[in-house]
Amino acid sequence: MTNSPSSRKSQLLSSPESGLISRFLLDGRNNELNHQNALAAAQAEHQRVREAAIRVYELHELREEHQRLLELERKEQERLRAEAAIVEEERRLRELKAKTVPKLPPEPVPEPPKKVEPVPVQQPVAAKPQEPIKQNLFQTKQQPAPAATTPQVNGFLGAQTKPATSNLFASPTTAPKVENRLEPTKLTTPAAQPPAAQIPMARPPAQKNALADRYVEIHKELKKLRQVLQAEAKVPGSPLKGKMGTYRREIRVSIGQLTAGKGANAQPIAKITMALTDALTGKVPSAPIEVSRFTVRPREPAAGAANNDTTLPSLFIYLLNICAKGIINQFINECSANPKAADPIGVFTAHIFSQKEFQWRGASLIDILMAKFRVVCPVLFGLRGSDKTERGRQAIGWKKDGPGYITEQTHNDRMTGLGTGFASISLRDFSKTSKENPYKPVNYWQALASIVNSPPNETSNTQYVVLRAMIEGHEQRFLTFYGSAAIAALRLALVEFPKKAPANAAAAQSLRAMVELLRTEGLVLS
Repeated sequence: MTNSPSSRKSQLLSSPESGLISRFLLDGRNNELNHQNALAAAQAEHQRVREAAIRVYELHELREEHQRLLELERKEQERLRAEAAIVEEERRLRELKAKTVPKLPPEPVPEPPKKVEPVPVQQPVAAKPQEPIKQNLFQTKQQPAPAATTPQVNGFLGAQTKPATSNLFASPTTAPKVENRLEPTKLTTPAAQPPAAQIPMARPPAQKNALADRYVEIHKELKKLRQVLQAEAKVPGSPLKGKMGTYRREIRVSIGQLTAGKGANAQPIAKITMALTDALTGKVPSAPIEVSRFTVRPREPAAGAANNDTTLPSLFIYLLNICAKGIINQFINECSANPKAADPIGVFTAHIFSQKEFQWRGASLIDILMAKFRVVCPVLFGLRGSDKTERGRQAIGWKKDGPGYITEQTHNDRMTGLGTGFASISLRDFSKTSKENPYKPVNYWQALASIVNSPPNETSNTQYVVLRAMIEGHEQRFLTFYGSAAIAALRLALVEFPKKAPANAAAAQSLRAMVELLRTEGLVLS
C-alpha cells in the first residue's frame, strides 16, 4: 500500500519544492503583486551591494590618505635632517675660520752671505787643465770674466765646428776626447768660455736679483696699463669700446689653436698679426705710452728701426701683454702632459717678437713675456726657496688656491709646462734667417746655471722639476749651440746636481733616470 500511486503523489506534494512548484503553477503568478514583490526584493539586494561597495571604497580612501600623510611626514623628516646637517656644517666652518695657525718664524737672514764665501778659495784650482769641467762648469770664480758679454757669445759660437757638434751623440769614447781638446782653449782664451760662466755668481745681495726685480716692476706696469685701458673701454664713445675686447678674444682663441704641422698655424698667426698691426698703426686709436716702462734696460734710437719714438700706442702694448699671457697659459695647460706641444708655441713666440715692425728701437719687446715668466716660474731667474714654508713657496711661484695653495701635483705640472716652454723659446735656431733672435740661447744657459749652482741647503723639488723639463727633449738643440760645453753642463745637471737633493725630492730621481736614457742614445755622462 505504501507504494501505491496515491501515496507517491501525496509525498511529492508534501516535499519542500511543492510550495515553489505549486506557486509557479498557480494561475496568479504573473499578477502585479508578485512583480512588485520581486522588484522590491531585487532593489533591496542592489542597495545592500551598493552600500557594501561604498564602505569598501571609503575604507580604501582612508588607507590611501593615511599613506599620503606618512609619506609627507617622511619627507619633512628628511628635510629637517638635511637642514640640521647644513647648520652643523656651517657651524664647523665658522669654527675652522675662527681658528688660526701660527706662522713659522722667518728664516735666518745671515745665512745667504755665507754661501758665497767658499767660492774665492777655489780660484787657484784653475791652473789644472781638467778641473773646470770636472768640478763645476758654471763656477765663474775660476775664470777671468771679460767686460762685455755679447762678443763672448759670438766668439764661443764661432769656435764651434760641425764635427765637434755632430760627434756629441757618438760612441762613449768620443765625447771625452772632444772635451779634452777644448779644455786648453777654455783656459787660454776667455772668449771660448760659455756665456753664463762669465756672469759673476757671487754678486752683492743688492744686485743679485736686479734683473728679476726689474721683471717684477714691468709686470706691475702691465697690470696698471690693463686697468687703465679696461676703464677707458667702458666709457661711452671710446674708440676702444668693443674693439679691445674683440681683439683680446681673437688673440686668446688663436693662441689656443696653435698646433704642430707645416702651415697649420698660418690662419691663427695671421689673425694675431692683424690685431697687433691695427693697434700699432692707429686703426683703433689709443693713447701713447712710454715704452721704456716695459723694457729691462733703457734704449737709444737705432738706425733703420721701424719704431724709434719714446712712445707706442698703449693698445699695442696691451695686446702684446695678452699674447704673452696666452703663451704662458698654453704652456701650463698643454705642455705638462705633452711637452712636444711646446714647440709650435715657441715658434709662434719667436715669430711675433722677431717681427721688426713689432720691435722698439731695434730690439724686441720680449721683456713683456719674460716678466710673466718671472712671476709664474721664478726659479728660472735664480730665485730659491723651500717647498715646505710659506715664504719659500711665495719665492718659487707656488700658486695659491683661495686661502691655501694648489696641490703639489698641480704645482709640478705647472712647472713642467713652464720649464719646457722656456726651453722652446730660448733654444730657437735663427742661423737660417735674417731676423734677430728675440731671446738668445745664452738666456737658457744662465737659467740652467742659476739652478745648478744652488747651494745644497737651498735646493728644492721645484728646481729639479723645472730642470728636467728644460732638458728633456731639448738636449740636441743645447748640444748644437754649445757643443762639448753642453755635455759638461748636462753632466753637472743630471749627475752632480741630484746629489744635492733632499731625501724626499722625487724629481731628482727622474734626473738620474735621464742619464741612462741618454746613454741609450749614445751620450755617456757618467
